[in-house]
Amino acid sequence: MSEFDLINQYFKTASVTREDVALGIGDDCALLSPPPGMQLAISTDTLISGVHFPENTSAEDIGYKSLAVNLSDLAAMGAEPAWVSLAISLPEADEKWIASFIHGFHQLATTHNISLIGGDTTRGHLSITVNVIGFVNKQKALRRDRAKAGDLVCVTGTLGNAQAGLKLLLSNCSIDKQFSMLVESLNRPQPQLKAGQLLTNYRVAAIDISDGLFADLQHICDASECGAMIELNDLPLSRELETYYQYKPVWSDILTGGDDYQLCFCCSEADFMSIQPLFEEHQISLSCIGRMVREKQLLCTLQGEVQNSLNVKGYNHFEEER
Repeated sequence: MSEFDLINQYFKTASVTREDVALGIGDDCALLSPPPGMQLAISTDTLISGVHFPENTSAEDIGYKSLAVNLSDLAAMGAEPAWVSLAISLPEADEKWIASFIHGFHQLATTHNISLIGGDTTRGHLSITVNVIGFVNKQKALRRDRAKAGDLVCVTGTLGNAQAGLKLLLSNCSIDKQFSMLVESLNRPQPQLKAGQLLTNYRVAAIDISDGLFADLQHICDASECGAMIELNDLPLSRELETYYQYKPVWSDILTGGDDYQLCFCCSEADFMSIQPLFEEHQISLSCIGRMVREKQLLCTLQGEVQNSLNVKGYNHFEEER
């Protein structure tokens, strides 16, 4: 099967129809019509087999996750997703694998009304590059540089599930049914788009948690030129994760594991009092885990005592060891 057969049979037919796509798949470029008064939010991520997902991950889960991780970036900016392009490198034209991949990708794209507008297909080691485009009001985009001392540090959802799920998969042991949610969290992250869009009505600093809470909160600290202090006992953990750790959490794993794709944001206490009931109304889990401080350092406490012995460092592609 040729590159063009793949495009016409699998990718072109999987695209959601949107009125703001003047010309989609099939030409040299896509032609798009952004809404007036809006800024474009653009994010690109590449997923490499054996780096971003275990090599035995199903094609459907890879398709889903390749889009989800990009949507998480849009969520961190408060943007509404609209269009996506996909560049995929494949070892071979395995039609069954491709159909499954597209099914997972299209499933999430349909959920959020995102149109696949183009991309590229090549032969090589399995890798997927996704470029997603959305829009946000010019005055309301979320940024990392808006935190200030005294702000509360908040997160959506629960943390650490994906890291535990990855460890389970890499152990090559049979996975107990009670831990299946942990693996699901790794393979099927839920981008917090609604949470991000709700936050655009407030002055907050926000980031998505992709490389681990510690590393990503540090990015907010650096951009905002301040520090933070978080209480480990306030980190939201799922019942499955607590059971996995036998109620003795490995905090360094939870802080650095990555792949949570929840939102971390900083806001004033007054805004938190408005945001909390709003999130409850939309059934979005929200936890306050600490506070921003003037000193430019990120500290973790356990029952108020600073934990200096924690080995915490976010994921870095160009370091040999974590």
